[in-house]
Amino acid sequence: MKRREFLIGAAAAAGLTRTNIWARTREQPKGDAAKLSRVAIMSLSFNSILKNPSQPDNPAKTLDIMDVGQMYADRYGVHNIEMQHAHFPSTEVSYLKSFRERLARTKSQVTNINLEFGPQNISAADPALRQQAVDRTKEWIDHAVALGCPRIMVNQGQPTQENKEVAIAALKAMGDYGKSKNVMIAMENRGGGGRGATAPSTPGAGASPAPPIAPATAAPSGPPAYLLLVEIIKGSGTWANCDLGNFPDQDTQHAGIRGMFPLTDGNCHVKLNPARYDLPAALQLVKQIGYTGLYSIEAGGGSGTDPHQAVQNIYDVLLPNI
Repeated sequence: MKRREFLIGAAAAAGLTRTNIWARTREQPKGDAAKLSRVAIMSLSFNSILKNPSQPDNPAKTLDIMDVGQMYADRYGVHNIEMQHAHFPSTEVSYLKSFRERLARTKSQVTNINLEFGPQNISAADPALRQQAVDRTKEWIDHAVALGCPRIMVNQGQPTQENKEVAIAALKAMGDYGKSKNVMIAMENRGGGGRGATAPSTPGAGASPAPPIAPATAAPSGPPAYLLLVEIIKGSGTWANCDLGNFPDQDTQHAGIRGMFPLTDGNCHVKLNPARYDLPAALQLVKQIGYTGLYSIEAGGGSGTDPHQAVQNIYDVLLPNI
């Protein structure tokens, strides 16, 4: 056998082996194709096992970002990929093109990118930080175009009535640039969705995923935080990405669904937390109001949690209820 033929055969065998491992872990899904076309999975769900250039010798990091689309397709029958910006090891045009082409092999696509710039956000007190958030978001809008991604979600920081106007101005600048590139800019309700507070930013690459959501504690008095978020979204002409898990209780969740989904960018986040709310009931309400967009699975877990199973747990509740 010629050396070239041997190398090609070995590479093909390696690819088949990896695919078979993923496929053997769970039988190929036989769900409704129309339902599966509306399911996405966040790369954040696999943060604990995604390979990270800053931790090259970490034995827990076994999943290459280039293999995410294949794994989603083989294990879950899902072809919609929601990415954290920090999970891209490069933003060179050639790399983004290669990533998009790799996803296309499994008829997969990037459907949303979450930006987490820490103190650089729309509600930062320092105008320089707000401008940096706008500038970096514009860069990622261009990256989204290269990836064929129609949405970006930004981190709103800590919006208040006092900083609402500057937050609207910064978000509008992002949204206007996004519209010029046919990319929607959205924000989600954060934390427990309680009154007058938002959660810290989602961890980027190299950080551990958030632990499982705990029951919400009593919220301080005042209007629910999602109401201010809605005001900022409407004022800036942007979009909402409703997170079904980021509300303190079921009553607030249902009110938030009614308030945020009319502004949807066609993507929402789905978590499991039976102690706080009934997910099937929330999904039924979303269906009743006429939502036709994507449901993106966001599975957290502490050390030792199998991220594949954490995603599967949400998947098994989600699919029968959409």
